[in-house]
Amino acid sequence: MTTGSHRALPYRGDIDGLRAIAVTAVVAFHAGISGVSGGFAGVDVFFVISGYLIGGIVDREIGEGRFGFAAFYARRARRIVPALIATALGTVALGLVLLGPGELEALAISVTAALLGVSNLWFVHSTDYFVPDARLAPFLMTWSLGIEEQFYLLLPPVLLLLRRSAARTRLGATLALVAVSLAISVIATPLRPVEAFYLLPTRAWELGFGVALAMAHAAGYRVPGRLQPWLSATGLCAIVASVTLFDEHVRFPGHAALLPTLGTVALLAAPDSGLNRRLLASRPLVAIGLISYSWYLLHWPLLALLRVAAAGPVPPALPILVGFGSILPAWLCWRWIERPFRRPASGSDRRTVRRYAATLALCSLAFGGIALSGGIPARVGPSGARVEAMLDAGRGNPCLAGYGTDRPNLSPACAPRGDAPLIALLGDSHASALGDALRERVARHGYGVLQMTAASCPPLLGATLRMTEHPGASRACAAFNTAAITRAASDPRVKLVVLTAFWQSPFSTRAQVMGDGLVDTDPAGRARTNADELRIALTRTLVTLRRAGKSVLVLGDVPWIGFDPALHAWSGVLPARRAIERRVSPALGSDGTAPRALVSPLDDDASRIVAASATAVPGVRHVALRAILCDAQRCRTGDDDMPFYIDTQHLSRAGADFVLARIPALP
Repeated sequence: MTTGSHRALPYRGDIDGLRAIAVTAVVAFHAGISGVSGGFAGVDVFFVISGYLIGGIVDREIGEGRFGFAAFYARRARRIVPALIATALGTVALGLVLLGPGELEALAISVTAALLGVSNLWFVHSTDYFVPDARLAPFLMTWSLGIEEQFYLLLPPVLLLLRRSAARTRLGATLALVAVSLAISVIATPLRPVEAFYLLPTRAWELGFGVALAMAHAAGYRVPGRLQPWLSATGLCAIVASVTLFDEHVRFPGHAALLPTLGTVALLAAPDSGLNRRLLASRPLVAIGLISYSWYLLHWPLLALLRVAAAGPVPPALPILVGFGSILPAWLCWRWIERPFRRPASGSDRRTVRRYAATLALCSLAFGGIALSGGIPARVGPSGARVEAMLDAGRGNPCLAGYGTDRPNLSPACAPRGDAPLIALLGDSHASALGDALRERVARHGYGVLQMTAASCPPLLGATLRMTEHPGASRACAAFNTAAITRAASDPRVKLVVLTAFWQSPFSTRAQVMGDGLVDTDPAGRARTNADELRIALTRTLVTLRRAGKSVLVLGDVPWIGFDPALHAWSGVLPARRAIERRVSPALGSDGTAPRALVSPLDDDASRIVAASATAVPGVRHVALRAILCDAQRCRTGDDDMPFYIDTQHLSRAGADFVLARIPALP
């Protein structure tokens, strides 16, 4: 079957208008415009529209006996691939002059995953959409394309299985599958929020609602004309409410995604309403809707690369200018790439599919080659190689247990064998950042390091950090600390125990909004404030270690930097990046320091509690790392082109060497 046999559905301008609302919401959200904190729900609008249009075509062609896989995937390729490849080429070209090797490697991997239709599977293991680092992934926006392409691999076979059934039976079966996917989404979202956001089983129901509506229309079901104005108004209000009332703290998708999804269904079900015909089908909205795919693709890489190159806070107007200014290259992409390639080429659909498959394979090999090369490190010379080596050294540590791990890693790398005296290092990832530097420093004096650290797990007895995004981690953290502190207290080789952590974590705004914080490990324990929990649990920990005869050193946390020193380090290596940073973030300078205005407060509640608790227990020493790194005006963030941080809060090896050399309590 060739594409010539495909008869398009009657054009509905209101659907392009709905696309315009969806893409504008997404761009506004990504640009940081206040009032559209839920703009990410625009993607859910796209999902429903996609299911309605594409699912409707597949269902109709199967019913008429005209469906062919080659024809279907040829249409999908012409619609999706040309603009995607153009965006990939442009983004990687910019990456060659703006990104360090590790950054370019990550970009090349994500681009390859996007071309293969699996970028959502890549990002589910590497990125949380709502955390700050997600803003730095230039191809993050393609996760939704992965959802769609996986959905359309499954939809035709499912509908073919139902082809001999009556229309009502097919519709009922589709709604049953929608209900199953929705149930999975509602259950999984609070338990595995990242997976629920990115994976098909928890998203399929949104596209499925669109498919079901198309089936209902094909079967002759229509909303009475007198009800359509009310239905369309309700649907638009639901979408607007989603965009304006939701934020990154809403558990999404889950039941929250019902609001934009059903709102879109309502608008699609009311094509004859005045709102659809006069507002959604208006020329300005239709014009934006026509280029919505290209705009969706192009706006995000530009915003992400801007934030990467700036390293520091970006003036609020600039992301808005870039995000909405990207509508011009989006129009050019639509006019000169999308439109020409949508027209059927000569030859059969099978040949078209083979051509696109070969093109995708070649591009994937090229981008995969960039990834395998490590991001073409030859671009950055010896100075860039030193920066990359420093950052790489801080990105992984076998002695740092992941979420849900309830026992320390006691392999020889983390728990030395033999009779040599030991220093025990306990804490979370902030403690782990000190591990290698501490190990090398004390080895000169004949000591080893017993490192027992776990992600987001402050070293406390009797309290644990509750994290909504990692529900099982709280219990595991409590067990980990019991095992680690017991081991440190009972091992006669341990002469000194060093405790440090991101003490401020339970007091952060994000923790308060999410309902996270320190909780008593005893289910029947008293409900206390974070301050009380920290004070009581830290004191209990210190007393336990002192009773075991251990010397104890408590380290106050390092300052949280309001920009990313690791990103800033590359401005000294990449000229194009340096030019952007100097214009966008001139306060960062090039002397390895940052003004105090860009640093977290040095005297917060957590710091005072930790210092007071440590000094209240005889034999416990306390050192404030913030005092080592900061004076009254500025804080050190690097030295000799070497960043002291690998991100906004974790020390690099150079930073760890710097602070440890200034702690006289260490051997």
